[in-house]
Amino acid sequence: MSETLPTAVAGGGIVGLACALLLNRRCDWEVAVVERSVPGRSSGRAPQRALTLSPGAAEVLAECGLRHNGSAHSGRGDAGAFGEGATPLVPGGHAFSRMVVWRGDGPPAPGNSITFDAAELGVSALGCVAREEPVRRALWELASACPGIHLRSGAALESLEIKEECGVMRLEDGSEMAAELLVGADGGNSSFRQSLGIGFDSQSYGQRGLVFEAESASSGGETAWQRFAGGGTLALLPLSATRWSIVWSMPNARAERLRKLDETDLAEALNKASASVAGELVPATPIASFPLRRGAAARICGERYALVGEAVRVVHPLAGQGLNLGIGDADALARVCAGRGNAMIGDARALARFARERARYGHEMSFGIHAINAAFSGPAAPLATRGMAAADRLPPLKRQLAARAMR
Repeated sequence: MSETLPTAVAGGGIVGLACALLLNRRCDWEVAVVERSVPGRSSGRAPQRALTLSPGAAEVLAECGLRHNGSAHSGRGDAGAFGEGATPLVPGGHAFSRMVVWRGDGPPAPGNSITFDAAELGVSALGCVAREEPVRRALWELASACPGIHLRSGAALESLEIKEECGVMRLEDGSEMAAELLVGADGGNSSFRQSLGIGFDSQSYGQRGLVFEAESASSGGETAWQRFAGGGTLALLPLSATRWSIVWSMPNARAERLRKLDETDLAEALNKASASVAGELVPATPIASFPLRRGAAARICGERYALVGEAVRVVHPLAGQGLNLGIGDADALARVCAGRGNAMIGDARALARFARERARYGHEMSFGIHAINAAFSGPAAPLATRGMAAADRLPPLKRQLAARAMR
């Protein structure tokens, strides 16, 4: 086993890489990152997960060094999270300034919708949409160029052990890695969490999420749209003025039927469900499908370890908050570590401050997303629709709702 590093992170996704970069920058620590697969480049026809980044999450990524062209950046941008003219500081990102949420037959209208507008809220943009792959690849390149970060690819975590003086990760290739603080950022099926025997309370929604991209002849990428219908949720997220990421959640049986449609029938179903608010949409990639669930870890830190991202919690995609919560975890962990004073690296008492902060906010967001999904997909949906429409007429309440989502 080599020397003991200050920190080692299991998982080289966006949250794990952001965590490594923040710990290196704020604490001046050497950090190792363990990840089986190096980010690659998929073909243009392959469906990609789209990310909806809040202004707060984009600021954290800007501090990591990420900017619109993926090159190094000195820190938090002086033009704000989305730069001059609402240009997002993430590779391939597209900022949106309005979001319209509605339920009911036909397009959104007074009485069945709520609209959030950046101008009314005094911000340049509500968020930005980007494909996952370019963002992860840019973070990987930033970490690779950083002398204090050691990327270990080709072998994943097999087991780990917490000792008095350090934590030890054992990898699939038989090698070991020791660090004073181990961070689990390896997703919802976290091997890190399982190796520590930490329980994960999980509940299936009985739904699947369908993800694909579509093209529109109309130009209108300044608005993100979301509709509650058919026991599920349809989100239209602008990747450009005419390109859209479609995130469509629905009961399992209906999702299976939709996946089998040819392109013409899928386009017809999509345009009917979206009420053509983004113009006539034509599917542009195959469909990717995944089961939907919610879940939470029994604990998120202890002596010599901490969990971040989906290793902590899994939420329904309807609000697009999963990644934002994970980036918030990385931000909070690095902040607590940088301000630990005389406490040793990995001290459970210092890490408890991180746990208290993230458990409270994470639970609020997870419960709120679950409650929204339940309200709009169950028998209370008409009442929930009236409540949403009433909130649209209350600017102070809308500002509070938006402020929570934009953190």
